[in-house]
Amino acid sequence: MAEILEPTDYNITRCKEHLECSEVVTVPTETVYGLAANALDEVAVKKIFEIKKRPLIDPLIVHVYSDDQTHLYAELNTLAKKLIKDYWPGPLTLVLKKKSKIPNLVTAGLNSVAIRSPQHPTFRKLLKALPFPLAAPSANPFGYISPTQAMHVQDSLGENIRFILDGGYSKLGIESTIIDVQDENKPTILRPGPITRNELEKKFNRTFFSHNETSGNSAIPAPGLLDNHYSPKKPLILLEDKDLQDLLSKNEHSVMDNIAIILQKRPEKLKAENLFWLSENGDLKEISKNLYHTLRQMDESKYSELYIQGIKMVNLGVAIMDRIRKAAN
Repeated sequence: MAEILEPTDYNITRCKEHLECSEVVTVPTETVYGLAANALDEVAVKKIFEIKKRPLIDPLIVHVYSDDQTHLYAELNTLAKKLIKDYWPGPLTLVLKKKSKIPNLVTAGLNSVAIRSPQHPTFRKLLKALPFPLAAPSANPFGYISPTQAMHVQDSLGENIRFILDGGYSKLGIESTIIDVQDENKPTILRPGPITRNELEKKFNRTFFSHNETSGNSAIPAPGLLDNHYSPKKPLILLEDKDLQDLLSKNEHSVMDNIAIILQKRPEKLKAENLFWLSENGDLKEISKNLYHTLRQMDESKYSELYIQGIKMVNLGVAIMDRIRKAAN
């Protein structure tokens, strides 16, 4: 099994040396844990796809330490520079025209590259020590629930990797916002995330367009766009309000031992051992942070079916519902 490493200077050096030998390590980020390899080394990148059983049509995000490095790997325009200035380091990924240094394997053969500078101090320390950027998708089997703790990675990929760099509980709990800014006149949000469309449009006083989800065998422009993703092994059913109230009413009269019901917030009156919640009071940031952890807990529980309450599609709720819908598809 993998060795879970405390984020000491010595262990960061061990990870650095491992990565320099075309190997992979798991790294903490503010969003979810990532499975990282030298983004310029096709031998190393191929190991990411093999370990995750990830299809080659799904591109990887390239992580850099600073915005100064971005021009080495991508073509920057005015809007990209503004977004980088305002949001890096942080949970924002930009899709830009790629430069030849980035292997086609990383980008699913596309002429674009997804790139970001992460915020997590441990990951940043590792990136600063390296002479190359890191490709790092979520550290989980392809399509399964993303990991937000080191033990999540150990449980699902521990037999296939050597080092997991422990950075604690992921602060945000869902993946970065991805924006395609190749055409700066039509910036398009490919994947909603912690940086919301509403926030972007207010800050820049312009429209940020939405992307239609995709499926199939052709290359997709960014990670997380397939219509079935982030899914537990057990059936997950998304409930509208009326159906939820009907289910809760039935459960109150006779607790259904085979199902788990996941709510936005702690119920005030209802009490049953099969009721769970993502937040004490419905706070969207808390829901985001706890979503994947709760789904993993339920996947390992005695319950055979999982039911989850929908989230209002406002601000961060858009990104949370994106993950829930794909997990329940």
